[in-house]
Amino acid sequence: MNQTHMLREILEIPAMLRREAGNWQAQAKEIQTLRSNRPNVTLLGRGSSGNACTFGSYLFTLQTGRQPVEFRPWLTTQALPDADWSDNVAMAFSASGHSTDVTEALRWLKQRGALTVAVTGADGASPLADLADKVFRLRCGPELAVPATKSFVAQLFAVAALANYPVIEAAEQTATAMESLLKSDTVDKLATFLHGAQTTAWVARGPSYAGALDAALKTQESLGKTTVAYSSAEFLHGPIAMFHPQDRVVIFSDADETMASKQAVVTTLLARKVPFITIGSDATHEAGLPLELPKQRWARTAILAILSELVCEELAKRMGLDADAPADLNKVTLTM
Repeated sequence: MNQTHMLREILEIPAMLRREAGNWQAQAKEIQTLRSNRPNVTLLGRGSSGNACTFGSYLFTLQTGRQPVEFRPWLTTQALPDADWSDNVAMAFSASGHSTDVTEALRWLKQRGALTVAVTGADGASPLADLADKVFRLRCGPELAVPATKSFVAQLFAVAALANYPVIEAAEQTATAMESLLKSDTVDKLATFLHGAQTTAWVARGPSYAGALDAALKTQESLGKTTVAYSSAEFLHGPIAMFHPQDRVVIFSDADETMASKQAVVTTLLARKVPFITIGSDATHEAGLPLELPKQRWARTAILAILSELVCEELAKRMGLDADAPADLNKVTLTM
């Protein structure tokens, strides 16, 4: 059977991490110098790029104590009061560099004084890169499948570098952990667990919530399945009530200690007879599917992302679907 573009692109991730981590760190340091007198960060993105922004909202806050704004492009279509954004660095994420509403929102922020940064996988010119004051190149290589795989992982590391985390060692550890994952039967086991689910939930907490969001997006677009993502705390505030025995829940823990909110989710799922599986660190011996993980907690989100990408590609094969080109979707989505 021919290998899908999606699988080929996922399998390129370890080499990409090892090759580009130093480059990402260097680009981030240059941008950090430019933003020395701008304490606030604004993040822009759609789809997987938007999930990378959610990841960034956690990482920047952990490093600075200031939570970034995850900017909503729709706001720029409205008549808003004048405001000065000159204390902001606006970072716009788009793998293609052609996301129309993200580009226009960045233009709006630039006109109001923000220092603008484009984070893109495009190697040459693009509307977003041409507009920005500074361009952060992911250099992840062409991505032909509609689902963003290696570009999303590259964005996670770009965010971490921009938030002033050291990424070179974390990239090596993540690449090694992914290679360990590929040698195991974890992908097959998780795909079998999820196959046939009526509704699926991906549940996580903290920075890895961004990985859960992207896992849900991959399941939606590549499989056409009803899928949601929640933080383990938010899940208990109502959404858990819609889950029944025909559904499936995946709980990811990026912590090496027991989490009270995760335990409460498990207790409720057991009471409702909802099948679930826990994945993550085996430090607490609670993971149904233990994973080798990087030491740096933030980098563990990338393993959740890679695992979900592999599982969705495998399930698409089992279901006779084209993971590379899901019906009615395009690689570049033009919205305003």
